[in-house]
Amino acid sequence: MDNAILKYQQLPPLEKKEVADFIDFLFTKLRKPKSHSPNTKKREFPESVWSEEDLKIFEENKKLFNWEPPEW
Repeated sequence: MDNAILKYQQLPPLEKKEVADFIDFLFTKLRKPKSHSPNTKKREFPESVWSEEDLKIFEENKKLFNWEPPEW
């Protein structure tokens, strides 16, 4: 560890800042949560709600397309 400190002390100010920024970057990677909580998912992907009026356009387009998918 002493060797690393000696090398750091010999660096010019700009490179010292670069080393400090890199160390900060490494610590931010350690602090990130490993898994998402269920509440996070709700905030990121809210459930959409469609009314019957919203769905009418799809039914109209289906009729214009004039094709029925085969039933299984």
